[in-house]
Amino acid sequence: MKMDRREEIQGIMMEAENYRRHIESLKGEMQLLEATMKELNASLAALDALKENKKGASMLVPIGSGSFVKAELKDSEKVIVGMGAGISLEKSIEEAKAVLGERGKEIAQAMEKLQKNALEVSEVLMQLEDSYRRSVSALQSEQQQKK
Repeated sequence: MKMDRREEIQGIMMEAENYRRHIESLKGEMQLLEATMKELNASLAALDALKENKKGASMLVPIGSGSFVKAELKDSEKVIVGMGAGISLEKSIEEAKAVLGERGKEIAQAMEKLQKNALEVSEVLMQLEDSYRRSVSALQSEQQQKK
């Protein structure tokens, strides 16, 4: 019976480790979504700022890695919006904000689902940890009874 209890404990430990890895994976996905949401909010703010500028205004355009290029605004009415799958369309600022707003809602829903999933996995992990403690305690009791 002692070996069976040890196998049970080992199985619980392996299952708990799988759940811990799953939680870490979910956290990684959440971080990616949070970064995407942050970028989206920055884009919405940039669109609002763009409305305040007129054609010919001088501006700094980000090119990545905290670097910028000086540019002159050619059109303050239309922007190019990535629609996915490598497709971009010209939209008015308000249309672009609507597209980005919808993306924001989708990201928020995905984040909510991930949080719910992480909570469910955490609950299962807590149950496994409780089962582990009970099994270890039972094994210790069995060992003491044999002495």
